[in-house]
Amino acid sequence: MVFKQKYRIGLEDCGRENKATNKALLAILEDVAGFHSATVGLGLNEIEENMCAWVVLNWQMQVIRRPVYNEELDVFTWSSTADKLFAEREYEIKDEKGNILLLGTSRWIYMDLVRRRPLRITSELMDRYKSEPDRHVFSEKMEKNVVPDTEYQEIPYRIMRRDLDNLGHMHNISYLEAAYDIMPEEYYNGPVFNYVNIEYRKELLKGDDVKAHFYKTDRGCIITLNTDKINAVITLKE
Repeated sequence: MVFKQKYRIGLEDCGRENKATNKALLAILEDVAGFHSATVGLGLNEIEENMCAWVVLNWQMQVIRRPVYNEELDVFTWSSTADKLFAEREYEIKDEKGNILLLGTSRWIYMDLVRRRPLRITSELMDRYKSEPDRHVFSEKMEKNVVPDTEYQEIPYRIMRRDLDNLGHMHNISYLEAAYDIMPEEYYNGPVFNYVNIEYRKELLKGDDVKAHFYKTDRGCIITLNTDKINAVITLKE
């Protein structure tokens, strides 16, 4: 089943040339996934009762045309494939004429919040979503983020209260914000990154001693957020 939601690009969503930022677009994908789960009884309001929640492991999105201020969008999402531990979700954003503006996919686990362990994803759970396993927006599987074996620039990053979600962990969109915060000016004010891939390996908490590593690549950059190991990898490309 495809879930549809309408959005309008507001002032806080905009960056250069009054166009939607990657943060705004990723937030829309996150929102529509949550709204879809709410319709099947697995949304934000049910977390306290169930003590279980969907936790995102990866995002991948490709912007085809960046929407502008006050533009109305049709946002579509659906559950695609799932196995015992992982479930995937697909996204499309279209303009009012039906032109595709963005394609996206994400991978999730279903977490027991008391035991802090992933739960088995059962067919009964996925039946609620009426999944469409043959419907994917990308022809290839989600790309894996590979950390270059090259020189990097190390920058300390302090996790702020504003970075945290309602569970006390660094919110998944805050990882993208951190990447933009630490990148050099020539990248921040340089090319527009229309490809975003975020891989979450280990959660970050307030008080963690975080060091960001910035790597230059041919068409963009890679940023890792690290404590004693790599916690997240963010790949940005033109």
